[in-house]
Amino acid sequence: MKAVIYIRVSTEEQVKNLSLETQKNECVRYCARNALAVDRIFTEEGESAKTTNRPELQAMLAYCRANKGKVGTVVVYNMSRFARNAYDHHAVRHLLSKCGVRLRSVCEPIEDSTTGKFFESVLAAVAQLDNDMRSDRSRAGMKTAVEKGRWPFPATIGYKNARTAKDEPTLEHDPVRAPLIRQGFELYATGHFTKRQVLNRIMALGFRSLYGKKVTLSTFVRILANPIYAGRVEVAKWGQKVKGNFPPIVSQALFDKVQLVAQGRRTNTPATHLRENPHFPLRGSIRCGCCDSLLTAYFAKGRSKHYGYYACYNVKCGTKTKAKKDALEADFDAYLQRLQAKPDLMRVIREVVLAQWNRKRDSVVLGAATHQAAVDEIEQKLTRLEEAYMFERVIDKVRYDLHRAKLEEQLVAARVALHDCQVEELDIEVALNFAEYVMTNAASLYAQLSIEQKRRFLAVLSPTGWVVDPKKGFRTAATCPVFNVFEQNSKHKLQVVGLVGFEPTTKGL
Repeated sequence: MKAVIYIRVSTEEQVKNLSLETQKNECVRYCARNALAVDRIFTEEGESAKTTNRPELQAMLAYCRANKGKVGTVVVYNMSRFARNAYDHHAVRHLLSKCGVRLRSVCEPIEDSTTGKFFESVLAAVAQLDNDMRSDRSRAGMKTAVEKGRWPFPATIGYKNARTAKDEPTLEHDPVRAPLIRQGFELYATGHFTKRQVLNRIMALGFRSLYGKKVTLSTFVRILANPIYAGRVEVAKWGQKVKGNFPPIVSQALFDKVQLVAQGRRTNTPATHLRENPHFPLRGSIRCGCCDSLLTAYFAKGRSKHYGYYACYNVKCGTKTKAKKDALEADFDAYLQRLQAKPDLMRVIREVVLAQWNRKRDSVVLGAATHQAAVDEIEQKLTRLEEAYMFERVIDKVRYDLHRAKLEEQLVAARVALHDCQVEELDIEVALNFAEYVMTNAASLYAQLSIEQKRRFLAVLSPTGWVVDPKKGFRTAATCPVFNVFEQNSKHKLQVVGLVGFEPTTKGL
């Protein structure tokens, strides 16, 4: 009977030494002693045994499956070379047994007897225990290193791995990238540039990733938020925050300032330049009626006080739309008042929604019961098929495999359909109460929100924003469909219709 040999090492260093050659020689000698003809040798170089996602292991399994009846044995040097996870070991062992292939180890007495199988299970568990203990020791060592201010991971962009005078691991500045990262922090801290603009500037100066490619915006965002550049080692999953044993690229003050700018809360900055200025909540949501550009906002100094304005600064705009802050925000408050729903209107909406919810829920429950019955019926058929083949012997193996495959496909489809019919748990009364509060108190609710919450509220209310026209005044291009209902004249009424729900009508009462 032919045999295949599987050998593996988990690191590149082991590839360079004699580990692979030693495993190969010992496996070949084992085959010679046991009259096994070596058909092929599968060599895994630098792959971990924690999972079965290894190219040579997969190739070995495919080879055994393709040569079923010709290959009878897989020989490994020891169990830890095969798998370090007990579940993976038994899963792969099962696949081999289906192909009629035995597993043999040079260093352990694996047999097909009862005691041999038990011993094999113990060895698989020991291999997993050894791997878990290695992981625990490695994790403990890394935590200890962090406590001492070391960075136990590969150097992040802007730094290079180095050694101290005492030969301890540390980081040093990348002479090319570190100055550009510092410049990026300084530019963004001014508050006059977006992250994209800063990134484009330093990339134009030669800033590149560790692999020489362009740096993505998401990577640059993480750089600006990473405390390692201020000389601190913070590992959130371990709850550790210590001062690093390496020189920072930026000062702590500069790093903190960048975080404030990113959050829209810069200090010692005129209110006219704040990104999230609470004095101008409509900034970023209103557009010029002439050129459709977003209006900026600022305070102008008068004789006795400052006056707020929303204005268009597009050089190509013909009208240069400009509106006083107080007047524009008063118009917006009046607009929200018009959107608010009346109590009688909310009662109609509540009745319609509850009726539609209950009707949909009943339909889904009925469909779930139908699909559950289909699942039960297919499972019963599989049971009867097993009995007909295993005990009554009224069908042969070919017919059994054919019918079982069809039933299993039907069972999967039935279970998917059943899952699609699961009713999501939702307290509809609580949801309606919240919706009623928002829809009947839009103006007062808006006034109580923080600047960040106001921005989100405005985005929901009108995704396209509002327009300020010098001649027509304040208007909106598109309002949230739900609030469109409430903008109707108070004389209009709602009509409850069929399964589609409700719609506004222009007929009088």
